[in-house]
Amino acid sequence: MLKSYFKSLNRYHLSLFLFVFLIGHSTIAKSQQQVKVVGKVTDVNGLPLSGVSINLNHSASTTTTDEKGNFLLRLPSGKHVITTNFPGYFAVERSINTTNTQLNVSITLSPEDHLMKEVTIKGLKMQSASAIRTRVPIQDIPQAITIVGQDLIKQQASIDLASISKNIVGLNFTGNYSGAGSSQFFNARGFDLNESQNYRLNGVMVWNWGNQYADNIEQVEFLKGPASILFGDVAPGGVLNFVTKKPLASFMANVDFKTGSWGLARPAIDLTGPITKDRSLRYRLNTSFERSDSFRDKVSSQRKFLSAALAWDIAPKLTFNIEGVFKNANATDDAGLVSPDGSIAGLQTLDPGLYLGEPSREYLFKDNNYFATLTYELNPTWRVKATAFQGRTTNRPFGLWFDQPDTDGDFIRREYGFYQKAKNKTAAVDVYGTFYTGALKHQLLVGAEYQSSTYRQTNGGELSILDKNNIFAPVYGQSVTPDPANAPFRPYITGIERTGIHFQDQVMLFNEKLHVLLGLRLGRTVQGNDYIESDLEGTPYEGYEDDIVSKNIVTPRLGLVYKINPSISTYASYTKGYEINSPDLFALNYLEYASPPATISSQVELGMKMNLNERTSVTLSAFKIDKRRPYGYVYLDPENPNFDEYNVYYEGHHQSRGVELEADGTITRGLSFTGGIGFTSAKVITDPGYPSGNKLPNAPRFAGNGWLTYAPFSKFSGIHVATGVFYKGSFYSSITNDPNLKIPSGYTWDAAMGYKYKSVGLQLNVTNITNQISYLNPWQFNLFDVKPLRQFVITLNYHISKN
Repeated sequence: MLKSYFKSLNRYHLSLFLFVFLIGHSTIAKSQQQVKVVGKVTDVNGLPLSGVSINLNHSASTTTTDEKGNFLLRLPSGKHVITTNFPGYFAVERSINTTNTQLNVSITLSPEDHLMKEVTIKGLKMQSASAIRTRVPIQDIPQAITIVGQDLIKQQASIDLASISKNIVGLNFTGNYSGAGSSQFFNARGFDLNESQNYRLNGVMVWNWGNQYADNIEQVEFLKGPASILFGDVAPGGVLNFVTKKPLASFMANVDFKTGSWGLARPAIDLTGPITKDRSLRYRLNTSFERSDSFRDKVSSQRKFLSAALAWDIAPKLTFNIEGVFKNANATDDAGLVSPDGSIAGLQTLDPGLYLGEPSREYLFKDNNYFATLTYELNPTWRVKATAFQGRTTNRPFGLWFDQPDTDGDFIRREYGFYQKAKNKTAAVDVYGTFYTGALKHQLLVGAEYQSSTYRQTNGGELSILDKNNIFAPVYGQSVTPDPANAPFRPYITGIERTGIHFQDQVMLFNEKLHVLLGLRLGRTVQGNDYIESDLEGTPYEGYEDDIVSKNIVTPRLGLVYKINPSISTYASYTKGYEINSPDLFALNYLEYASPPATISSQVELGMKMNLNERTSVTLSAFKIDKRRPYGYVYLDPENPNFDEYNVYYEGHHQSRGVELEADGTITRGLSFTGGIGFTSAKVITDPGYPSGNKLPNAPRFAGNGWLTYAPFSKFSGIHVATGVFYKGSFYSSITNDPNLKIPSGYTWDAAMGYKYKSVGLQLNVTNITNQISYLNPWQFNLFDVKPLRQFVITLNYHISKN
C-alpha cells in the first residue's frame, strides 16, 4: 500500500522536502552559539494565556504562545528585548540576556480594564483556529480562514448556522432539506458542501442532518478551499468546524430568554465552574428549548438541546476532557413554493407565506454525540493529543414535493417518507510541537486518524403521487396517509471508512520572517454498499453484490508565508483534495458506474494578512479551484423531468475563481466593524451534460456583509447599538442556467440595540428591517425556499461570574 502512495509523489514535491531539509542542516554549523529560550505567559491568576504574540527586538520575528501559554525561541548570545501583545492586556517588554545554554522566562500580563471591556463588546475571536491542529497564529497560515466568535453570535441573536454563516464571505446558505427545522445546505467558493464530509465538531466529522445550534459553540471556523491533508476526502469549497465551549476554572452562570415574532420562546442556560477546590475538575452545561411558528402559514418547529462537559487535570501535564451533545427536533415539513408558470417572475406573484404541503407531516431529527480527549504535555513545547468520538444520528423526513402547475394552477403533489439512521466513530492521535534544527524553527504535526460511518434507511424515499391540489387555493387534509414505518430497512448498509496518516512541518527561516509549509496525507477511503445476503430474497435488490469503492490517494499541501513586518504577511499555497463517490443505486445507468472514480480538486491561493493594530485584522485572498471528474446527473426528459428517472456521470471539469476581502476589528475606541466582500466566478469548463461556460448553481458572483457596533465608554456605558447589511448577488438555481429561473440579487438589513446594567441585560434585534423577499433553491429543481421576512427578537439575559 505504501509503495503505491509514494509512486504518486512527483519529483517536484520531493525536491521541496529535500530543499528545506538541506537548508536546515546547512545552517547548523552557523548557529552553534544560539541559546534556547523557553517561556510561559500567564494572567494575574496564574492561568496560561493562549495566542499571545511574542515579538523579538521590535522586528518582524514573532511567535505565539500555545494552549498552555508556552513559547520557544532560539537566540544568539547577547542582549534581547521580548515584547508581548494580547488584546485586553497591558503590553509587557522584557529585556533578557542569553548567556547560558537555556533560559527560562515567565511573564505575567495584567488586564487593562477599558480594553477588556472593548474586547468583550467587539467579540474578539481566538488568535488561531483549532481545526488546523497546531498553535500557529492565523496570520502565519497560508490559507484564508474566517472565524466567527461567540460575542458576535450574541450581538446578532443567532440561533443556528444559517444565521451565523451570513458573516462569512465565500460561504452561502442555499436552503433547507425540508423546512426551517431540518438540515441546512451550504455552498462554498462555488461548490456545494457534502453532508458526510465537510462538517466538523471539535475537528471530527459529524453528519449534517440537522441544525448546528449556537448554544454550546464558542466559535465557528471556516477553512476555505480543499482541506484533505487534515480531514481526508472533502468537497473542495471548505470545511466548517464548530468549536464547543469548554469548562472554565471560574464560576459563571448565564440565563438567556428569547421571545419575539412568530411566537418564538427560547430559554437557554450556560453554567460552568470548578468542582474541586484546586479547580482540577471543572464542568460546563448548556441547555435550551425552543418553540416557534413561522412567517410561513401552518409551519412550526420545536427543538431541544443539551450539552454537558467535564475537564479533569489528572496531573500537571495530563488533561482529560469528556463531552456529550444531545439534540432532538421536529418541524413541519415545508418544501417551499413552486412557481405557477415556471419562472422567478411567476414566483414573485405568490404570497411568501403560502403553504402548499400538509401541516401534519413533520421532519424528525435526533442526534447524540460523545467526545473524549486526552492531552499529555511531553515538555513545554510538545503535546500528544488523542481523541475518541462516537455519534448516533437519526432522521425521518415525511414530506411532499410538487409538480409544475398547469395554467389553472392545478398541480400534482408527490409524497415520500423514510427513516434513516447513522453511526459515526472516530479515533485520532496527533503529536505536535516546536523544535529547532540549526537556525530553522519547526512547527511539526504528525497524526493518524480512523473514521467510520454507516447508515441505513427504510426505503429509497421514492416519490409517489399523493393527490392533486391548486396553487391558488390549497386544500389541506384531503389525503391522509400513515407515518412512514420504522422497519424494515433496506437490505444493505452504506458505509464510509477513512484512514489517514498526515505529516505537516511549518519551517521558519530568517528569524521567522519566511515560513515554508510542507504537508502530506496518505489516505485510504472505502465507501459503498454492503448487502445482507439473508435479506435480499424477494426484494428489488435480489442478486445484487457488494459495490464497494476503495481508493488510496496522496494529498499534498505546500505553502509559503513571508512576513514583511510583524503586522503584514503575504502567502501562497497549493492544496489538493478528493471526494470518493459511491455508486448511485437509483440511477438508470447504475451498472455503468458501479465503481465510480474519485473526484479530484486542487486550489491555488495567494493572499495578504494584515494586523493594522493589536485588535484589527484584514485578509485579502485570491484563489482558483479546479474540480475534475465531478459527480453529475441528467434527467431523461429534461423538459418534464421525473425525479426518479436520471443518469449519472463522472466526467468533466468545473472551475471556480475569486477574490475575497475580510476585515475585523476596532475602528476607534468603542466603534468596531466586521465584514467583507467577495467575487466568485464558478463555471463549467467541460461537462457531458451541460454547455461549457455555464455558471455553477448557488454561487453568486458578488457577495458582501458588514456589521458595525458602537458601545460608548462614558456615562452611557452599558449601551450598545449595532447594524449590518448582508448582500448576495444574483445566481442561477441550476446548472442548466435557465434565465427564467435566475434568482435575483437581494439583501437584508439588520440592527440591534442593547443595554446591560450590572448582571442584567436586555437586547432587541430586528432582522430584514425592510422586509425584502428573496428565494433559495437547495435542490436545483422547481422548489424554492423563501428567506425569512422581518423578525423581531427580544433577549433578556442574566449573567454572573466570580473567580
